[in-house]
Amino acid sequence: MKTRVMTLATLVGLRISAAEAVMPRWAYRQVREQATSHAQVKATRVDSSAMTPGECETTGEVVRVYRDRSDELRLGTLAFSVSCMRPGDRIVVGGTLWTDHDRLKQARYLEAFLNRVERRYQIALWQSRIIEAPTDSPVIAITPPS
Repeated sequence: MKTRVMTLATLVGLRISAAEAVMPRWAYRQVREQATSHAQVKATRVDSSAMTPGECETTGEVVRVYRDRSDELRLGTLAFSVSCMRPGDRIVVGGTLWTDHDRLKQARYLEAFLNRVERRYQIALWQSRIIEAPTDSPVIAITPPS
């Protein structure tokens, strides 16, 4: 039944809540476990001309590194994309975890699980979160509490 509702919603362009649009929790947990890096970044620039929903180019300064299996992530400048949307945007039902564009523009810090693809870092399956300030311990747990 849920599949029919989601298919119908997609066909007629209705917006489904994020809770109904996400993939199983284990998929996100697995991505966090397998991500090359886990860090906190001070946001210094977010491209406000981005067409939404879409990718907002974000630049920041790495301020905390919790894990870096590549041994390449360093404190300093980092560029990556964040999947962002504005209120009223029509989104396709799927696994994307959208970040509010206006909140992203105002964000001071982000925490993210990252993978290096070619010469660029990418957020691992939308596993990022806006945070108020850097923390000694990660805000995003690899394995969320039950």
